[in-house]
Amino acid sequence: MSHGGVKSAKNGSSSQAVETSREGSESLPPPPDGGWGWMVVFASFMIHIVTDGMTYSFGVFYAEFLTYFNEGKGKTAWIVSILVGVTLSSGPISSSFVNRWGCRSVTVAGALLSAACVTLSAFANNVTTLIFTVGIGAGVGFGLIYLPAIVSVTVWFERYRSLATGIAVCGSGLGTFLFAPITSALISNYGWRGAMALIGAFILNCIPLGLLFRPVPERPRTPVTEPMLPKINKSPLKRSQSTEQVARANGKLEDDVARLTLSQPALNKPHEQKHHSHSRHGSGIMQRPDVLYQGSMTSLAKFRGASPDRVQISIKKEEREQRCGWLPCSQESKAALAEMLDISLLVDPVFILFSLSNFLTSIGFYIPYVYTVPMSEKLGVEDPAYLISIIGASNLVGRIILGYISDKPWVNRLLAYNLCLTIAGISTAMAMACWEFWGLALYATTFGFTIGAYVGLTSVVLVDLLGIERLTNAFGLLLLFQGIASLIGPPFAGWLYDTLESYAPGFYVAGGTISVSGLILFFIPMLEKRVANRDTMLEQI
Repeated sequence: MSHGGVKSAKNGSSSQAVETSREGSESLPPPPDGGWGWMVVFASFMIHIVTDGMTYSFGVFYAEFLTYFNEGKGKTAWIVSILVGVTLSSGPISSSFVNRWGCRSVTVAGALLSAACVTLSAFANNVTTLIFTVGIGAGVGFGLIYLPAIVSVTVWFERYRSLATGIAVCGSGLGTFLFAPITSALISNYGWRGAMALIGAFILNCIPLGLLFRPVPERPRTPVTEPMLPKINKSPLKRSQSTEQVARANGKLEDDVARLTLSQPALNKPHEQKHHSHSRHGSGIMQRPDVLYQGSMTSLAKFRGASPDRVQISIKKEEREQRCGWLPCSQESKAALAEMLDISLLVDPVFILFSLSNFLTSIGFYIPYVYTVPMSEKLGVEDPAYLISIIGASNLVGRIILGYISDKPWVNRLLAYNLCLTIAGISTAMAMACWEFWGLALYATTFGFTIGAYVGLTSVVLVDLLGIERLTNAFGLLLLFQGIASLIGPPFAGWLYDTLESYAPGFYVAGGTISVSGLILFFIPMLEKRVANRDTMLEQI
């Protein structure tokens, strides 16, 4: 059963991206589905705790910066907006770096950069300095860490990919749960400068964690032996055989040989041809069409008729490199960057609508994370940092449950995605009706659980709608749109407060954009039918 009204033609075309062998291509090692892969999952889980924990609990720092610098809520919100926007927008560049140097090197570089910039932030004397150190510097560093933390898990798993990636990204919810009260306690004891320096040092833990991102080991290659080909009868004609009978028999054998050589392309190549391995510098893993897919491979419609153990992702074998100093100039790096930034997908009406939905979601997504603490303080609520922890904990549970049910063949994943966004938006708008801790805690629980679909189900819904061979392109463009939208939401909500002296308009904007982003996606099945009818009419012309 396909999800969200996906056309069978898309599944058919996407199956061309996944095949057991292809002439002129070279296969990456098959995912072991275990072994060291579980250490990779652990490392990714811990990295998500650190990076997302700091990002999503930044509202605690935000409240402190408001009183310390007194430069306005709108300007102060630019710190976290630029942090998130740069982190997301640097995804395509990070992908080319991963292709050139691999997940470990890129993660270590990102950890060093972000740790240095966050530590330098402890010496900032104004909001502008924090925009450069935390927003841009740490944003680029987190962007270099974010992509490898996902990719390194997906290449190790196939059958258990949904479970593995689910465990890894749950670190985001746990990090939010832990970092909010920890940050609050650090500020109380050491001031915001001391807290910033300590968190900067804590980010250095991503270095040993990143070193655990080993590439998948290659299996020993067995020499290809030429199968016995049937011999064509060239013996003298017997008294009982006619010339016509011999020609018919030889013709049949020639057809068999032709079919065999077509199914075994290696037979057409010289035996002395060497097998070219990947560049010792790069990994090329970003050319896997499924590298950003976080669901179980068995849940894909095109895999349901075959064992996933027999499915192997192929990548192009071109390994020509140009030496350009530190720039990632290999053909694979250029191909990965070009594919993620290819705008030809913008003519697809389904992708346009999904991109608009993602853009609207991203505008409102970070407003509750930034403004829940100062809004609660204004209401006189005690321990407002725990509300961020509640969002994180419910987000963790939501990702696990939604990820589990999304792999069930009877679940319409697009419908689940739409409903979760709509509920998250409505609950955010209704948060202004709460005036005590338990009412806000109920909102935080609802928002955290349902917004988990936005992060956890985006890649699987994209595959349902567009096919797995277009996932890298679609995901790269979405990262850019999300990054741009993230620059809008928190500063706009802060400007509304500075103008109207109320947090309510900001939460109304967040609730409206998130709920509309879910509601417009209910039109996708209708849009798909129109596109299918149009294609059918064009084929008949």
